[in-house]
Amino acid sequence: MVLAKTFRSPWRTIPERVRQLAEIGPGNEFCTFVSRGEEVAISFGELYRHSRAYAATYAALGIEPGDIVIVMLEHSRHLFSSYLGAMLAGAIPAFMPFPSPKQRADLFWADHQALFARIEPRLLVTYTPNDITARAALGSALPVLIAGDEIFAAGESATALPGFTRLTGDIACLQHSSGTTALKKGVPLTHAAIAGHLDAYTRAIELRPGDRIVSWLPLYHDMGFVACFLTALLTGIPLVALDPFEWVMKPHILFDAIERHRGTLCWLPNFAFAHLANAVRPNRHWDLSSMRAYINCSEPCKPATFERFRSRFAPDGVRSEQLAVCYAMAENVFGVTQTAIGREPAVRQLAEADAPSRTLASCGRPLVGVTVEIRGPAGTPLADGIVGEIFVRGPFLFRGYDRLPAETEHKLHGEWYASGDLGFFSDGELYVTGRVDDMLILNGRNYYAHEIEAIVDSLEGLLPGRTIAIGIDDERSGATVVVILAECRSGAPVTRISQEANALVMNRLGLSIHALVPLAPGSLIKTTSGKLSRSKNRQLYVDGAL
Repeated sequence: MVLAKTFRSPWRTIPERVRQLAEIGPGNEFCTFVSRGEEVAISFGELYRHSRAYAATYAALGIEPGDIVIVMLEHSRHLFSSYLGAMLAGAIPAFMPFPSPKQRADLFWADHQALFARIEPRLLVTYTPNDITARAALGSALPVLIAGDEIFAAGESATALPGFTRLTGDIACLQHSSGTTALKKGVPLTHAAIAGHLDAYTRAIELRPGDRIVSWLPLYHDMGFVACFLTALLTGIPLVALDPFEWVMKPHILFDAIERHRGTLCWLPNFAFAHLANAVRPNRHWDLSSMRAYINCSEPCKPATFERFRSRFAPDGVRSEQLAVCYAMAENVFGVTQTAIGREPAVRQLAEADAPSRTLASCGRPLVGVTVEIRGPAGTPLADGIVGEIFVRGPFLFRGYDRLPAETEHKLHGEWYASGDLGFFSDGELYVTGRVDDMLILNGRNYYAHEIEAIVDSLEGLLPGRTIAIGIDDERSGATVVVILAECRSGAPVTRISQEANALVMNRLGLSIHALVPLAPGSLIKTTSGKLSRSKNRQLYVDGAL
C-alpha cells in the first residue's frame, strides 16, 4: 500500500512533503469535501496541481517569498489550494474567519483593518460576495484576489517555485490564536516545528494508515488547522471535511459522514459533544463502531458532558474507551498533552477553598519531548495535586508572537511559555482547572471578560465601570455561557438594555449573551484596592445572592 510506505517517510518542508505525496500516489485521496449534501473527492495529485496554479497566480501578482497572504474563504476546496499555493510560492499564509451574517460588516472590517495594519499582509484571498466590503474597508492598502475555478483552469507554473527553496527553520505559516476580536496574536510556525509536533502527536494518538479523520472544524482554529487539515495533508490519512456552519444547524451530518466513510478520528470542543447530545433527534441512529477516538479539546472537558454523549449514543456504538482529551495551544503548534487512546480518561475531584468540589477529566500526559510544569506565584514548581499556572517547554514551542514584542516578553520566560492556564498533576497526568486571568472559554473560543464589559459599559442606563462579565456552566447545554452583572440607574429600561447589550456583543464578537442581570447601585463587591472582584461577584451569583 502506497500510504503505508510513505506514512512516516522523512520530509523537510511542507511543499516538499506535498510534492512527495502527489508524485508517489497522485490518485490517493487527500480529502472528501462535503457541502450541502454533495461530496467531492480531492486527490493529492489534484491538490498539488491546483496549489501550483494558485502559486503561479500569486507570482504574477508580485507575491514574493516571506510575504503574508490572508485566506478568508467560506467552506470550499479553494481553502486548501489557495493556502498551499502560498506556501509553494514561498509566502506565509494565514487563515482568517469569513464574516458571519450575524456580525456587522463595518465592525468586522474595522477590526481587520487594525489587524492588517499590524501584520502587513500583501494579499487577501476571498470570494466575490466579500469583495465590495473588503475593498471599501481596506481601500488600496491591500490587493484582493477572488478565488475561483478559473485559477485552476489557468494551469500551474512551469518555472521552479520559491517554496521548494525554503529551509526547515523558515516560517511556514502564521496561526492566529483565538481572541475576542480580529486583533489576535499571530503565532509563526516553522516547517521544523510542524514536522516535529506532527511526529510526536500522531504517535500519542497512535495514528495508523487505516485511519480516516472526520471534521466540521473551521481551519482558522488550531484544532481544525493542525489536528485535522495538516495531519491529513502531511501523513496521507484521508480527511472528510464538513461545512462548520452547516454542522451547527444540522449536527447529525457528522454522524452521517462517520458512518458513510467509516471515520476513526474526530476532534470536538466540549460544547460540540453537548450540542450533539441535545440537538440530534432521538429517533435517528447510525453505525459508529468504526470510531477509535472522539477527542475533546480547545475548552475545558466536562466529565458530565462526556457521560451524556456516551449514554445518548451508546446504541449507535459510542463507548467510554473511545473518549479522549487533549490539552493544546497554537504556541506549541497544537497538542501539549494527550490521554491514551482506547482508555477512558481518568477523573479527579478538586476541592478549593470557598468553592464547591469539581470533577475534572484528565488531559493526559505530555507529548514526547514536551515538558510541563505547575508553578506557584513565585515561579517555583509545585507538588502534585497543587493548583498553579501551567508552564510549557519543548522543541515545537514558538519563539515569539508576530510583531508583538511586549506580549512575547510577558509570556516567554527563557525556554518556558507561561500559558495563563491553571492546573495540577496527578499520577503523571495534567488536569486543567481554569485561567489565571479573566479569559472566558465559550464554544471553543477565548473571550476576555474586560472586553465584553467595555462593549456594554457605555449603554445608557448602566452605571459606567459597574459591569462584570462572568462565565457560568449551563447544565442544559453542557457549555459555558456568558452572564453580565450590571448595576443600573434607577428606572432604567432593563429589557431594552439587555437587548442592546446582546446586539452589541453579537455584532462585535459574534457572541450571544446568556443573561444580563440588573443590579441596584452598590451591589457589586470591590477588592481592597477598589477594583470590582470578578471571582467574588461570580460566587455571589452562583450562590443566588444576587
